[in-house]
Amino acid sequence: MTLLIDVFLIVSVILVAWLGWQAGFTRSFFAALAGFAAMLAANMYPYKEGVNAYFVFLIAALFVILAGGFILRLVQFFYMNLVDKTCGAALGVLIWVIVAVNVVVPTLTQNLASSEGSQGTLIYKNISAGMHKKLPEFKNYIPPFLELEDKAASLHNDRW
Repeated sequence: MTLLIDVFLIVSVILVAWLGWQAGFTRSFFAALAGFAAMLAANMYPYKEGVNAYFVFLIAALFVILAGGFILRLVQFFYMNLVDKTCGAALGVLIWVIVAVNVVVPTLTQNLASSEGSQGTLIYKNISAGMHKKLPEFKNYIPPFLELEDKAASLHNDRW
């Protein structure tokens, strides 16, 4: 099972790098920024009844993506496509590694530790150790759905 997860990580990183290369840094950055800005705008909107918050989300995302389109035209005008594509691949890999190490792999290996006696895979252990050394904020992060299961399991163990 650990070999399968390692293969999944390698294939997914290659796929994400290719997608980042195709999109470029400007599109990738503004797409991620549009998601965060739209969530922030929808959460700050005071009238969340009905579809109002959804419209605020869509409009905020649309404005950020339009701004990204203008910036993309400037990048293409100055013939920076190779730099844009290379940085896009790096940004895609960086975002995917952060998501994979903190959410995807812990979810996949959740029951693996008890069944096989190991805590993660070879690639996951190395990437996770390096990331936690460089970014200690992620070290104690537990996704909310896993945190609830941890609390339920500890509560169950305390009872027995």
